[in-house]
Amino acid sequence: MAIIQPIFTAAMVDTMDQLCAKGKVKINGDYKNYSMFKTVRDGNKLRKYLYLETEIGYVEEAQLLSINNDVLAIKPVEIEKQEDGLVIAFEFELVIREVNA
Repeated sequence: MAIIQPIFTAAMVDTMDQLCAKGKVKINGDYKNYSMFKTVRDGNKLRKYLYLETEIGYVEEAQLLSINNDVLAIKPVEIEKQEDGLVIAFEFELVIREVNA
């Protein structure tokens, strides 16, 4: 029998989802705030998407932020964004295991 039950993992993924409230992207040397574009949950995997629509320029970093502006994750990127939209994805997989003492 599995020690860690699915309800525990689901609750932890719920918590991760709720913590990631918004994003910030560094484009052309300046940071710009973004709302969360899309969230996808698949079992113990969580994907958060930011969407840059009209901006043009060099994208070098994306961040996931809490509601209190705490930086939760930083993703370095090197993208020269043109007129087309750009989606930046953060993907997390939660693995919980019991450690025998």
